[in-house]
Amino acid sequence: MPLAVNAADRAPMKWQEIWQAMGVDPVVAESVVWPEYKQYGYLRDWLETSAVSGTYIPSGAGFDFSIGVFQMKPSFVERLECAWMQSSLAQASEIQFDTGDSPAVRKARLDRMQCGDWQAVYIALFLRLLYVSYGSFDSTGVKIQDGIDTLPVSEQVRLAAAAYNSGCSWLPAGHGGPDILKAKAAWTGFPRSILPFTGSPKYCYAFLAMEHYLEVSEQP
Repeated sequence: MPLAVNAADRAPMKWQEIWQAMGVDPVVAESVVWPEYKQYGYLRDWLETSAVSGTYIPSGAGFDFSIGVFQMKPSFVERLECAWMQSSLAQASEIQFDTGDSPAVRKARLDRMQCGDWQAVYIALFLRLLYVSYGSFDSTGVKIQDGIDTLPVSEQVRLAAAAYNSGCSWLPAGHGGPDILKAKAAWTGFPRSILPFTGSPKYCYAFLAMEHYLEVSEQP
């Protein structure tokens, strides 16, 4: 397996501290983004970031390449920031975003996306929102389903990774059934490439994330 885990692939302690402080399990957060972090390449990222900067900041359109250590797309971060600001979670948090549509707002967003610490924050927000939308309880605290939080943690990682890699909708609290995420979890098109290579090996992103979790969680 070319994406095998070793100690050098572990998330820096600073990111783990960010995740811990933001109320998410650091091993879960690390595992969800591990396949992207493993294949991150500085040169390719620089090229893609340059392309995105030249088109996204002026107009909000153009190239929507994945950038940064966890390979996030501007469109993904836009949706994430909007979902966060529309959720009850933001009301009790110091993390706030300007979700307006202007070059200055887009530049600030892109600056955050190029910072590893900020990408760690975004992953924490992503997981917090996921456990609300796809959790067991509605906005009043009434249990309406067996949500993602009722599953074994390795399965939570698999479904969260599927949502991160392929996208998900931020539904009202407790209304995002886990079956929606399970339908995405078998996708085997990772890693993507901006070049039209054929015959390159492809893997299931969600499976790689779950395997990382299982290996790391068993370490002393």
